[in-house]
Amino acid sequence: MPTAARRLAISPTRSPSELLTVELPVNSELIRIHHKGRGPVFFGPPSGSLPQNRFDAPRGEYRILYAAARLEGAFVETVLRRPQGRILRRAYVDGRAWTILRPRRLVVLAKIYDEGLQVHGIDASLISTDDYADSRKFALQVFNSSPSIDGLAYRSRYDNGEICYALFDRVAAVDLTAVSTERFDGKPDRVDELMERYRAVFDTSAPV
Repeated sequence: MPTAARRLAISPTRSPSELLTVELPVNSELIRIHHKGRGPVFFGPPSGSLPQNRFDAPRGEYRILYAAARLEGAFVETVLRRPQGRILRRAYVDGRAWTILRPRRLVVLAKIYDEGLQVHGIDASLISTDDYADSRKFALQVFNSSPSIDGLAYRSRYDNGEICYALFDRVAAVDLTAVSTERFDGKPDRVDELMERYRAVFDTSAPV
């Protein structure tokens, strides 16, 4: 079976009509986790910074806002993606909040999960590998070839039952309305539910 890198290298640039898409209607919900002292609408990486995440532009051609369809997906992708062994300090979680965002216009995303993998000539390794070179290359290809496409919809690497979104900054900040924000430190029971779901635990040892 060809690797994702090889398949991407030989796949022709696809026209917008060839892309399989999913639509986020006006007033649908996206969940965004962010530091509680910062606003929820942020397209990264910061200006002048190198790409950091899976679908970031290789050379700053665009910026990305990452979100998820549900809190579970956002939590496992942001809070639980880095700690080793799913062990983390409660302060690490309590320093964050989650916000429900609603688009003020139709948002159209390339579907790169389920049948969308075969349609777009890629495989699931685009999402699962630690090497982001191919996923960034693919995202840039979509961005450049399809100006009507607002981003990507994909399955979480850490819970493939959860759908996540990567929105290009052609979705303007004014296209997103922050409906409500909840701080994790104000919802300890919800935090405990999420931690239990993923069998994660808090480190209760004294800080070194």
